[in-house]
Order: sequence, then structure tokens, then C-alpha cells
Amino acid sequence: MLIILYPNAVIRKLLYTSVLIPIFLLVNESVYGQVVNVERHRVQADTFNVWTGGLGFGLSISQNKSQVIRFNTSADLTYVARRHDFLLLGRNDFLRVEGDNVLNDGHIHLRTVLFRDNTYAPEFFLQGQYNLDWGLKRRALAGGNIRVRLRQTDNFSAFVSTGFMFENEIWEDEDEEQRAVFNQIKSTTSVNVRGRITESVDVAAISYYQARPDRFFKPRFTSDWQLRFRISEQLRFALQFVSTLDSDPPFDATHFIYNVNNVLEVRF
Repeated sequence: MLIILYPNAVIRKLLYTSVLIPIFLLVNESVYGQVVNVERHRVQADTFNVWTGGLGFGLSISQNKSQVIRFNTSADLTYVARRHDFLLLGRNDFLRVEGDNVLNDGHIHLRTVLFRDNTYAPEFFLQGQYNLDWGLKRRALAGGNIRVRLRQTDNFSAFVSTGFMFENEIWEDEDEEQRAVFNQIKSTTSVNVRGRITESVDVAAISYYQARPDRFFKPRFTSDWQLRFRISEQLRFALQFVSTLDSDPPFDATHFIYNVNNVLEVRF
């Protein structure tokens, strides 16, 4: 299921607030934000030098007055060393309506966490991303930050991370025949929370605040919320809500986009 909105300025502010407030309420209540929910793929294991991961996929085809094909895939792979974590994540969404591509976006993300059991742990990451419907031909970024563990128990964890990244973007507007290339340094701050609601249900949320230092209050705000239901040890169903609010996108690109995904995951 995919939903894309084109709100006016007032609605954008309301949506922005509706996304921000639950995040900060959740963080405060728990004492303790591209879209890549890294915390959902963290592994809490008693053994080391192990590999774990999963594959997710969804497919729907409908035919009424028009044919609609929706296909999405996701994959994650984690290596748990004695003191460090290494993660590789990927996702792709494709939507075709009556022969026309309506949505085609995806990303691949590589991250390493050093000394993960420390309260303060350095992280380094690389990411490639595209969203052709939005006009984002390519986004490549590399950076690092410090992850601070605020709280961690068997059923709940909360972290905050802050650092800097270098970002290269290529935007294209085929209708207006416009092209823009950006190379810039940005700060990146995230808040992530993961918890187990019941033995078979868990939730993971992460929100990113990314902005140029000289335009700190004109950010790109991204949020990823996921609710997962354990069907068996290897099979899970996930409901995902992803949103991005860009305060100053190139051309006349949409400021706010979001989508809702239903994914069946096979874990190993």
C-alpha cells in the first residue's frame, strides 16, 4: 500500500508536528529517527562471530479499470563479532499502474558499530539511495557519529546518535528538463527506540534530523516506524510506516512524502 501526499504549507506543519510529537513523547516516557531503520536490525546475542539476517518481499497485482502491480523487497545481513557489529541493509519499492512507473525507489546501507557494549560507541556508514518518482536520481553519503546508549534491557533499548556526513545528490526534473547536483556537509542526529510488546510482537522506531550547519533549522526529517509480528521462529509479518519531510527540496519537488508497507519476512 502506497500513499503520497502533496500538502500545502499548513498541512505540512500539522503532519510535521504529528510525526515529531509521538517520537519525543516515546523517548521521554521511556527515559532514556533515506530511510533506514538500523535499530530494527540490531542483534542482541550471547554468542559471537555469527551471521544473521532476513529477506522480505511483497507482491500484489490487481486488474479493474487499470492494472496495478506493486512489488517490494528488503534484505538485511548482520555479522556479530566479539566487540563490533557489521550491518548491510537494502530495500526496493516498485509500483506500476497501467504500464506507467509510478514509484521506483530504494537504498543500500552499510554500517559498522565499534565497541557496541560501550555507553559511547563510534559508528561509520555508507549509503546509496534513489527515488525516481520524487526526482532524486542519486543520493550517496558517507559519515560517522557517536552512538550514546540511554537505556538497554532485555525487552527495551534506546539510543541517540549524532555526527556528520558528506552527501552527494543528483536531482532531475524530466518535465522541466532541469538537473541539479549538490555536494555538502550535513549534521545528522537520530533517536531510535526498540521494544518488545509481547512475546510475538515488537516495535522499532528511528528518526533522523539532517541539516547543513548553516541552515540547521531547514532540515530533512525522516522517520521509520515498524511493527513486527512473529508467526514462527523464521517467519514474521511487518507493518512499516516511512515518512520524509524535506524543508527545501530542489525544483518543485514534494516537501512531504510517506508510504505504508506490508512485508513478509523470512529470518535466518
